[in-house]
Amino acid sequence: MAASGAAAQTLDWQAVEKLSPRTWISVETQKRTECSFQRATDDMLYCEFQHVNWMFGAVGPKTVHVFDRAEIREVRIVYFDYSSRPPSLLFALEGGGGLDSTHQASSFAGVKVSGPIGWDLKYDRIQGNNGCSFEYQAMLPILRIPRFRGNNKNKFLRLYAEPGLGYRGGGGPFGGYSSAKVMAVLLPSKWLDSPGAPYVEFQRRFPFESPLRGDNRLTFGVIVANW
Repeated sequence: MAASGAAAQTLDWQAVEKLSPRTWISVETQKRTECSFQRATDDMLYCEFQHVNWMFGAVGPKTVHVFDRAEIREVRIVYFDYSSRPPSLLFALEGGGGLDSTHQASSFAGVKVSGPIGWDLKYDRIQGNNGCSFEYQAMLPILRIPRFRGNNKNKFLRLYAEPGLGYRGGGGPFGGYSSAKVMAVLLPSKWLDSPGAPYVEFQRRFPFESPLRGDNRLTFGVIVANW
């Protein structure tokens, strides 16, 4: 077996048979195919591929690939950085506080359900008034610290930009607004194995009626995601 990007090595079929299901591999016959490993027998290798449109969250049907061992020239593990694309599904519990345009403290709590496009729903208290806000937003990867390096098992920090539009109803200021957020998530090397990941998010909101009289908010939460 050879790591992706390394020199080709003689195929070790015993190593192939011991691969964990869902390991991303590259199989070379007369052409090269990348897919998710399922299982291997003495004579056959089974893997599957599912097309996903990460921009719109559309998921296509799964395609099962079956390879005859006699036709396989090489199998490689492909180390892929799942965090380099938006999640297909993300759920988060969050809460925090901030300062409005008059420097008064505010607080809020809510949930985030997202993919490449998603939404936030929050209950808040601003200037002594209770209200609810709903935001529609994108989730765009912008930076990873440290950079991705093959099968590195260390934790890393991933930054996301989240432009969006929202509306706040209830007592107090706002109404419709635009939003700019930056989220920092602390993650293990394999997203799909993570039961939950902590994050912090900074947000600036710009009310449509008076963009210069917005507020700043700091959010803390935990996400569970599927990539």
